[in-house]
Amino acid sequence: MKKKSHSISVLFMLVLFTVFAILSVLLIIIGSKVYGNIVDSQEKNGNGRNVLSYVTNKVRTAESSGQIFIEEKDGIPVLVIGSNNQETLIFFKDGKLKEATISAGDEYNLYFGDVIATVDNFTFQINKDTNMLKLMVDIDNKVKYIEIYVGVYR
Repeated sequence: MKKKSHSISVLFMLVLFTVFAILSVLLIIIGSKVYGNIVDSQEKNGNGRNVLSYVTNKVRTAESSGQIFIEEKDGIPVLVIGSNNQETLIFFKDGKLKEATISAGDEYNLYFGDVIATVDNFTFQINKDTNMLKLMVDIDNKVKYIEIYVGVYR
């Protein structure tokens, strides 16, 4: 009889160890998924802030009155930032925020430019009453925006 009691005790310990091992593995898997989601979320938030910071710094490079304005090209709004006989064009086309630099007054098309970032949407507005430029970026349906005083527009 003592032998049976001992084998049941060993079996119980093995089952308990197996349950503990399975739960430990499940905890690690769940933790890694949560960590991955946090990293993705932080990366998207960082990308939104980077886009807004980049465009804000470009706007602040404008030197004199009348250097910042919005024009429309092929139905797409283009933020034009003039400086030293050059114009920096910032526009959103085909899911990409793009930037192009041209000589002031030159003709251009929307195939010009380098990709700044891939975003879901990017819009900008100038309120001429308050001299505020509002920049809005949408990444995964999370809209971030910033309003900056520009004091210069055309």
